[in-house]
Amino acid sequence: MSGMGTSPSADSELARIQESIAWLIRLGEFHRFHRGEAGGGPMLDRTAFLLLSRLAGGTPLTMGEIAEQLDITPSTATRRVAPLADAGLVRRDRHPDEHRTVHITITDAGRTRVEAVRQARVETLRQTFRDWSPQELSTLAATIDRLTQTLAVELTQDDDFAGRHLRQS
Repeated sequence: MSGMGTSPSADSELARIQESIAWLIRLGEFHRFHRGEAGGGPMLDRTAFLLLSRLAGGTPLTMGEIAEQLDITPSTATRRVAPLADAGLVRRDRHPDEHRTVHITITDAGRTRVEAVRQARVETLRQTFRDWSPQELSTLAATIDRLTQTLAVELTQDDDFAGRHLRQS
């Protein structure tokens, strides 16, 4: 597929897309603020949810690995892990041989929390798209995947970033 170039028609569609994305973000924030999320405790922001989801994969991560995978600084990773540890959602364990290295592991409470949030989000989407056909859902999922991958590459100009942070379609 060739590039769209610039034309009044393309510019009009781009403006429409921009406005739709802005409304999607606004509606998502409204939903989270007014309905909260399931699973007890305070809501999980995007970074906390992503962090817990990564840890739920089963492999403990060091602060450096967390920073790299979430594309944040190590000090930010430390600040993001602290409230999760305080809430009992993750555990910090010193490496037995390298005492300066700390591994972060999700706890049972963390697994329960991230799964409850995931299920609540899926249920919200199930209700939102209840009248959509499987083909429409597949098309939307593929389009969102492509948009996300394109934005990651365009915004970062770093193919490594996209590879680290996005699932491959």
